[in-house]
Amino acid sequence: MNNSTICDIDLNADQIFLPVLYGCVFCIGLPTNCLALYGMFCLVKTDYTLPIYIINLLLADLLQIGTLPLWMDYYSRGHQWRFGHAACKIIGCVFYISLFVSICFMCCVSLERYLAIVHPLWFQSQRMVRNVYLLSLAVWLFFTSAVAVGFKMGFEGNTTSTLCMEEFPSKTDFALFQLVSIPFTFLLPLLFLLFVFFRVRSSLARSVSLSGQEKRRFNGLLLLIVLMFLLIFGPYHLVRMVRYAGVISVSDKCHFESRIFLPFQIALGLLSVNAILDPIMYIFIYKSSREKMLASFPCLHRMGRSREIGVTP
Repeated sequence: MNNSTICDIDLNADQIFLPVLYGCVFCIGLPTNCLALYGMFCLVKTDYTLPIYIINLLLADLLQIGTLPLWMDYYSRGHQWRFGHAACKIIGCVFYISLFVSICFMCCVSLERYLAIVHPLWFQSQRMVRNVYLLSLAVWLFFTSAVAVGFKMGFEGNTTSTLCMEEFPSKTDFALFQLVSIPFTFLLPLLFLLFVFFRVRSSLARSVSLSGQEKRRFNGLLLLIVLMFLLIFGPYHLVRMVRYAGVISVSDKCHFESRIFLPFQIALGLLSVNAILDPIMYIFIYKSSREKMLASFPCLHRMGRSREIGVTP
């Protein structure tokens, strides 16, 4: 592997921010996601479908967390990848697969809550754990294939550069692929999450079987998913859209790439924060699983008592 980029870009601009951010996410996200998985596996035996979606979400987070030490080394060295092209391909694809799988399973969690509240009779008659496993498998296979196609279009021929999953300027066909994928990875999921939130809110407002506290819990969970999606994934997809639209439309691609480089890297880094928020949202406010976890880890009892806004399945 020899030098890095055709464009004159300051690749040291994110040399401190991304390694520090990824280090914090790794140290916090690894134990919390493992604890979260423990709590969720305790609930799978109860024949609930929601924990299966959350387990897949947490597994995606752990995959992303597992790649962070290598990215910390990469960015701290000024975008110098020193682990070989094959490792770059595997680690890069795993990072992006986990990212898009997370988005899909956030939607699955919202869909499960929507069906349980808005169409409870149909949901009880149709809920089958086997179907949830098949859907989960399909999600992983689909996004693995999609990311593999994106890698082949954007970076497959780049075997001599020190860059990993990056090229400056980006290829035009890769930029088109990115722009085409944005509606499916952000706009449609966002519209779906908003639809679910407002439909569930309307249904809960008419419900007489649930207490006011239970209604606030369900509304709070779905609102939190929407806010997380907007605040964590929104900046990345916005800057991503601007970047690849610019690559296609501007004449001086290198100048444009140099200007968008740091905002894009910051937005990319913020995606990793999702790996911290997921277990906090789905375990430490998920009452039934939290109680099981606290029974096995008494040292967390005080932490659990301070979060009495659980959502029962």
